[in-house]
Amino acid sequence: MVINEKDGKLTIALEGRIDTNNAAQTEKEIFDAVGGRKDDIIIDAEKLEYISSAGLRVLMKLLKSINKPLPVINVSRDVYDIFETTGFTELLDVKKALRKVSTEGMKLIGSGFTGDVYRMDEERVIKVFRPTISFDMVISKENQKARNAFFAGVPTAIPYDIVRVGDCYGTVYEMLDAKDLVGVMAEDKEHIDLHIGNFAKLVKSMHAIKVDPEKFGSVKYESIGALPYLASVLTDEEMKKLRALYESIPDRDTFIHGDCHIGNVMVRDGEMMFIDLGTSGTGHPIFDMVSMYSLFVDRADNDEAIAASHVLRPFTKDEIKRIWSVFIHTYLGTEDEELITRAEWQIEALSLARRLFMVIAIPGSLTLEALAAMKQKLFSLCDGGLEEICF
Repeated sequence: MVINEKDGKLTIALEGRIDTNNAAQTEKEIFDAVGGRKDDIIIDAEKLEYISSAGLRVLMKLLKSINKPLPVINVSRDVYDIFETTGFTELLDVKKALRKVSTEGMKLIGSGFTGDVYRMDEERVIKVFRPTISFDMVISKENQKARNAFFAGVPTAIPYDIVRVGDCYGTVYEMLDAKDLVGVMAEDKEHIDLHIGNFAKLVKSMHAIKVDPEKFGSVKYESIGALPYLASVLTDEEMKKLRALYESIPDRDTFIHGDCHIGNVMVRDGEMMFIDLGTSGTGHPIFDMVSMYSLFVDRADNDEAIAASHVLRPFTKDEIKRIWSVFIHTYLGTEDEELITRAEWQIEALSLARRLFMVIAIPGSLTLEALAAMKQKLFSLCDGGLEEICF
């Protein structure tokens, strides 16, 4: 048994077998470690090979003594079967050990703010989340969000497994014979306009789908709720302007992907479907437009950014600009360049606002000079007037 206390949490790691021969000693060691505490106690069963009824009674005694939920994590399949057969999965918060996967040798087929997507084999793809992405806040909810979106009519693949990839978490999707949209477009550049036009129409139809607000949080209000995290990079006056920007965006009960760009789309039998719904929610379409804008406009003339992006790398600068132009014209359904310019101005403001959160999420991602220039541009747009969104 190994006892570890970190960040206010007491983790008790069980090992080997716990049966009638050592249950009494195990009980003594556990209760000596727990003392009189009631909160933040975790049982780690990664190295537990077997537990008999005598061992289960020890955990039951601990549960009764703390009178709080008792998490038992990293449980092997064999030990989980014991918990399930005896009914202890109903009494304890039992979580199976996650399968370990390596992406070595896998093809990178997509990349976004929260992680990268790899092709595992002909039938499966895996999204590997960045180490900074919270399991409880994002990853554990993605499966349920994807199911809810699917049943609401959003064209999406349903993830069916959560795994460990080194120090990161990953979500596995069954995508038989599916190709990533970036690869499809790169191999068929003659028809880029057709592919991106179909993508824009798909996004437009997705934004018309009404969903249950109890199953999907508001992107707008989640963004407003996260503003205090920017206190280290914004003045009080700048914070007020940023809040006003978000508050000016109309409320909607329609679906928002959260990271909507061609790198998060798979194509199967000619049908496009979205993956990576971990940050999905409800809100105005402008929240999704910023994902395409930040890739195909913000980085369109940046050689280093293009080389670093799996989504942009297959295309020339002219093709990148063309992709955005076709997308925005098709989505808005207009050739009115004045309207297009107004829409781009509004999308740019929100795109800059979202990039501020990257400074917090990925420390060092921007130099102080780049941050200052970005803030100057953002707040000059805000000072220009927060007119009603034109689409």
